[in-house]
Amino acid sequence: MNSIFNKVYAEDTLSGLLGDNINSEGTGIFNVGSGNALGDFASNIISIALPLAGLATVVLIIVAGYKMISSQGNPDKLKDAREMITNAIIGLVFILLSVSILGLVSNVFNLGFI
Repeated sequence: MNSIFNKVYAEDTLSGLLGDNINSEGTGIFNVGSGNALGDFASNIISIALPLAGLATVVLIIVAGYKMISSQGNPDKLKDAREMITNAIIGLVFILLSVSILGLVSNVFNLGFI
């Protein structure tokens, strides 16, 4: 009897379906056996966010520099450009300080974030 419905049996295991992509050593696509999934997740986020923060700071400083050059001596435009540079640098400092504090807390409480 052919039908559009197929019978599915629950005898296959997850590792049997995924093959070498999952194992108990914590390697592959899924980190199953590492026991530190939160720490790995935080480390991955930090390793992506820090370069993006640096890139955003550089782009903001370049845009502010262009605004400063093209201000033609207008004090309001110069003030806006200076504030933009100041805010970009302060933002980068806050991000670096927050990562440092996260690392300190992680080491004190042995959380394994960084």
